[in-house]
Amino acid sequence: MKNMKKQNNLALKSLYLHVQRESAHIQKPSDEELTHWAMTTISFLKTPNTKQELTIRIVNKAESARLNKVFSGKNYATNVLAFPFCAITPRPMAILGDLLICAPIIREEAKAEGKEITAHWAHILVHGLLHLLGFDHKTDSEAKDMESLEAKIMLKLEFPSPFELTSELV
Repeated sequence: MKNMKKQNNLALKSLYLHVQRESAHIQKPSDEELTHWAMTTISFLKTPNTKQELTIRIVNKAESARLNKVFSGKNYATNVLAFPFCAITPRPMAILGDLLICAPIIREEAKAEGKEITAHWAHILVHGLLHLLGFDHKTDSEAKDMESLEAKIMLKLEFPSPFELTSELV
């Protein structure tokens, strides 16, 4: 069952979420948690009240590394890749894009940084979704603004700021 693929579609009030899991072994987080985190992020930014569409694909290191190489020129797996929807269409479409999240990297980072795994999953989803919504961190000013926004959203989700050091790291 290693390569068994699972896809779930959740249609909620303002978000149509597609969740793809590359393996049956990836159980964390639930589709409902992913949806809650995404909807909270979107509503925090007061985006239009139209139904928006988002695909989240949870992958292993091999797929993350391959796509990071193809799209970013970096030859390693990464925690999240964001692919904003960019197409010329006759009418505007409320498609946010795709997030590719690497489950093993999330687990490794959470352990190395002394963070609770669910909080780190939420943070990486929020971070990637902010990229889809046009935020970036290429300059110091952009990074400061994006980190501030991420911290506020995480607090709204009832998680600690991802930028505070845990006692294990001090």
